[in-house]
Amino acid sequence: MSTLAVLVCSAWASNVVAQAEAGKPATPAPVKKPDETGKDEPVKLNTIEVTGSRLRNGDVTSNVTVITAEEIQARGVSSVEELLRTLPQNLATIGDITNERGRSPLSQRNAPVGALGQLGVSAANLGGMGAGNTLILVNGRRMAGAAGIEDGFVNLNGIPLSAIERVEITQGGSSAVYGSDAMAGVINFILKKDFRGTTVTAKYVNSNNGADERRASVASGYAWGSGSVSGTLDFSKRMPVINAKTGYVTQNYSGYYNGDTNYDRRSLSYGLQPGVISTPEYNFDPDTGISTTIVKGLTVPKGFKGRPTVSDFITVGADAMRDYVPRTDGAEVKSASMSLNLEQELGHGLRLFANGLLTRATNTLERNYEAGLTVTLAPGQYYNPFAANAFNDFSPGTPVSYNPAAEVAAGQLPVGTLSNVNRSWVATAGLAWDVNSETHAELIYTTSRTTSSGRSANLGSLVDLIDDPTSPNGVSCFNLQLSNPLANLNGVDPAAYRAAFDRQCRALTSSDPNVAFNPFKSTADGGGSSVAAFLYDNDVEDRGSRLENVELRVTGRLATLPGGKVYYAAGTEYNDDGVNSREVKAFTGTSPNRRRHAYFGEVTVPVFGSGFRRPFMHALALNVAARRDIYTTSGAIGTVNNVPPDQGGELIFGKGTFARTTPALGVMWQPTDTLTVRAKQTQGFKAPPYTQLFRQQGTVVGETIIFNDPGYKCTTDCWLGRDAYKVPSKIAPNPDLRPETSKQQSLGINWSPEDALQGLNLSATWSRTKIKNQFARPGDLNRLLPQKQVLLLSQFYPRDANGKITEARNMTFNIVGSVYESITYEASYLLQLGNGTLEPHITVVDNLKSETQGLLNGGAVSNLGKLQGPDRYKVVSSLGWYHHDYSLMLWAYYTPSYLNDYESLTAAGVVTNPEYAKHVDHYLTLDLSGVWNVDKHARVAVAVRNLLDAKPPFVVVGALPYDTARYNVAGRTVSVELSYSF
Repeated sequence: MSTLAVLVCSAWASNVVAQAEAGKPATPAPVKKPDETGKDEPVKLNTIEVTGSRLRNGDVTSNVTVITAEEIQARGVSSVEELLRTLPQNLATIGDITNERGRSPLSQRNAPVGALGQLGVSAANLGGMGAGNTLILVNGRRMAGAAGIEDGFVNLNGIPLSAIERVEITQGGSSAVYGSDAMAGVINFILKKDFRGTTVTAKYVNSNNGADERRASVASGYAWGSGSVSGTLDFSKRMPVINAKTGYVTQNYSGYYNGDTNYDRRSLSYGLQPGVISTPEYNFDPDTGISTTIVKGLTVPKGFKGRPTVSDFITVGADAMRDYVPRTDGAEVKSASMSLNLEQELGHGLRLFANGLLTRATNTLERNYEAGLTVTLAPGQYYNPFAANAFNDFSPGTPVSYNPAAEVAAGQLPVGTLSNVNRSWVATAGLAWDVNSETHAELIYTTSRTTSSGRSANLGSLVDLIDDPTSPNGVSCFNLQLSNPLANLNGVDPAAYRAAFDRQCRALTSSDPNVAFNPFKSTADGGGSSVAAFLYDNDVEDRGSRLENVELRVTGRLATLPGGKVYYAAGTEYNDDGVNSREVKAFTGTSPNRRRHAYFGEVTVPVFGSGFRRPFMHALALNVAARRDIYTTSGAIGTVNNVPPDQGGELIFGKGTFARTTPALGVMWQPTDTLTVRAKQTQGFKAPPYTQLFRQQGTVVGETIIFNDPGYKCTTDCWLGRDAYKVPSKIAPNPDLRPETSKQQSLGINWSPEDALQGLNLSATWSRTKIKNQFARPGDLNRLLPQKQVLLLSQFYPRDANGKITEARNMTFNIVGSVYESITYEASYLLQLGNGTLEPHITVVDNLKSETQGLLNGGAVSNLGKLQGPDRYKVVSSLGWYHHDYSLMLWAYYTPSYLNDYESLTAAGVVTNPEYAKHVDHYLTLDLSGVWNVDKHARVAVAVRNLLDAKPPFVVVGALPYDTARYNVAGRTVSVELSYSF
C-alpha cells in the first residue's frame, strides 16, 4: 500500500473512533467523478461497502489495505491478475501459462481440472494458503466460483480493471464475518459508481515478447435529485507471447539435470518430414544394472517422391530428433465487460440499490502440431512397404511419426486450437431502510453464474489396427471408445467422432494412392490423401458454477459509553451454490450443490476515546464478531445393487451436514495520538469439498499388499515367502470426514509522528494462521511421513486383535494441518519539496513459516522458499513524485533466491533426489509510470513495466525455462493510455 493510502486508512480509523465518540456515524471518503468539470455532484445515497466487517462504520481493529484507481494506474498494470501479482502477499500459482504445468494446483488434486477447464482461469492466493482460502468479493458480495471448479475461488479474469474504483484487502481470517473460504483473507473489488459525466479511455500495450494488448473503455454516469445511475463498458484484446522471444528455444534440459537424458525431451516421436519409424535400441550393463537407450529411426531421404520400397529407407540417430518448441504460449484473449450501478431514494428513509457485472472472454490457445502426428499404416496400405509385424510382434502395422510442417505452411492444415468462451455475471439488488438516524436495515439478494464452453481440435489418430483374418490385408480398424455404447467421447458428437474414425481408417488401410495417406512425402503436394483427415474435435466441454445469496442485516447503536457509542450489526444469510463439471460429476454422479444457513453478529465497543481519555489510553476499542454456519451438501454415495454407473446403475444419494460457530475478537489501542496497536484473533472452518464426500461408484474393494508392517509379523500368511501379506483395498467416500478449522492471530503497530517527522509512517504486522484437520489421502501422507508411520494410522489401516491390518482404506481423512506465519514491514514518508511532493515507500513481507504436518508426533514439511510455495521474503518499493498536473512513479520488485523442487521427490519429509533440486537466482525488476493531466478533460498515462528488460533467472519448470508464477512472461511492456472526460 502506498504512503498516501496508509495515511488515509490511519486517519480514517482515527476518524471512526472520534466520530463514534461524538455520536456521529462515520462516512466514507467522497467518490471522485471521472472528470473534473466542476459539474454538480449527484446526491450521495448512504449505501457503502465496508471490507472485513458488517458494521456500517467498519472494524477499527482490522488493518485494511486500500488500492485506489489512481494507484492502479500508477502500477502500470492491465488486468486484475497483473495487479494482484504486484502484491508481495500474493502467490500467483493459478494463472495464464502457469496452469499448463503438469503439477499445477488445478491438476494435482482429487478431481483434476482438464485443459479446457483451466484455460482462462486466474486466482488469488494470499499468503500461499491456497486459492480456495482467499475470498473474492465484488461490491462486498460473493461471486460464483470459476466455472465448474469445486474450490469456489473466483476467476479474476471476470473482473475488468477499468471498472474498479478501489480494491480493499484484509489479510488473516474473516470467517467470522463472511463464513467459509476466508481463512487467508478477503479481497474486495469496489466498482465505480456515484459519478456523472462520461470518460472515454483507450490503451495500447506493446510487449517485446509479442503479448501486445489493446483496450478501450467507457465510464458514464447520470444523476437526478433522488438517485443516480452509472456504468462502464470495456473491450480488450491480448495476444499470446512468442516463445522464441522469451528465451524458450529448446526442449533439451538434460544439462540442467546433471546430464540426465530423461530431460532431453526432443524425440523422433514428434515426427519428421518425411516421416520416421522409431526403432530404438536398448543396452543393459549387467555390472551397473543401468539400461541405456540409443535413439534410432528409419526414414526416406529428404525430397524423396513416390511410393517407397524397403530399400529406400535410411537410418537416422539422435541428431535428427526434432526440438519441440511451440510457436506461442498463453492464449489470445478477447474480452468484453459491462458494469451497472443504480441507486434511488423511495422516500420515508427507504432506498433501492442494484448493481451488476457481466464479462465475456474468448480464449484461444494455439496448437501448432509440434508434437506431430503418429499413425499406424496397415500392411498393404499403398505407401507402406513393410510386412505385418515388421516392428512389433503384438502390432501388425507400421508406426510412423510425421511432422506436417509443409501442409501448415501451405495453408492446407488449419492451426489447431484449444479454445473456450468464459462468461461470468453477478447481479445484486437490495432495499435499505433508515429506521432512524442510527438504525439501518438492509435486505440484499445476489445471484451469480459462471460458464465455460470449450472445444479442442486435435491432430491425431483414432485408429488401432487389430488382426482380422477375414480382411484382405489381415487387419481391421478398431476404437475402444466407439466399441462402448455408453462412452461419452469427451462430449464430442458421436456421429462426428465416427466420421473422423471412418475417414482415418480408409487413409491408413487403402491400397488406392489417392485415398491412402502418405507420411513419407517431403512437400504438401507429395501425393496421397490430406493430413487434414486426422484433424478432429477430441474434447468438447460445458461447465459452470452458480450462486444464490439472500442476506438480511440490521445495524445501529446499541448503547453509549463514556468512550463513545457502541455500534452493532446482526443478521441472517442463506446461500445456495453448486458446480457442474465432468471431473466433479465423476465423483458425485450429478451436478452437486451446497446450501448454507448463517446467523451473524458484530459489535464495536469504544472503551476510551476523545471524550474519555487517560494517560496511555487515548483510544481503546474492542470488536467482537461471531457467525454460525450450517452447511448441507448432497451427492451420490453408490448405486442400487452396486451396478456400475457406466452400465446404467441407479444412483443412491446422500447428504452431509456441517455446522460451526466462528468467533473473532479484535482490539485497537492508541497509547498516544501517533501510535496505534491492533490485535485480532479469529477462527474459521471449511466444509469438505464434494469430491471428498461423495463417490458414485460407492465402495469398491480390491486387493493390495502390505510390505514390512511394523505392527504385525506375518508367519503362515506371508505373500511369496516375503515379509508381506495381502489385504482388501477399499476405495470409498468417508462419511466421518470433519471440516477443516483454522485459528488466526495478528498483531500490528503503526507509528505516524507529528511535528518534525510529520509525513513519516512506520508499521509492522505479525500474522499466524494454523489450519487443522486438513484433508489428505494415503498418497499425500507418504510425502510427509515414513511408510512405517503411515501403516500405523488406524483410520487408514485398521487392525484386528492380533495387530494385523484388516484393510487398506484409500479414502480421505483428516491430518494435523498447516501453519503459516509472516511479518509485514512498511515504511513511507511524504516529503513536501519546492518542486512537488516526494513519496518513498517500501514493503517487506518476511515469511516465517509455511509448513504441513501429518501427525502430532511427526515432523512438519516446509515449502517455504520453494518453487510452489511462498518466498522466504518479498520486497516491493516505490518512489513517487507529484507536482501539479504531473506525477511519476518508480517501482522495484525483488524476489530472493529460492529452490526449484519441481522435479524433486519427497518421502517422509526428505527429498530423495536432492541433486534435482536447483537453486534459482534472485530477480529484480523496475517499473516506471507517469501521468499528465493535460487539462480538466484530458489525461495521458505512460507506463514501462520491466524497464530494464531484466531476463528471468534460468529455472526449468516442466517445459519452460522460467517460472511464470514469478516472472511476467510478457517481458518489457510499454503502455500508453489516453482518457477524455466530458
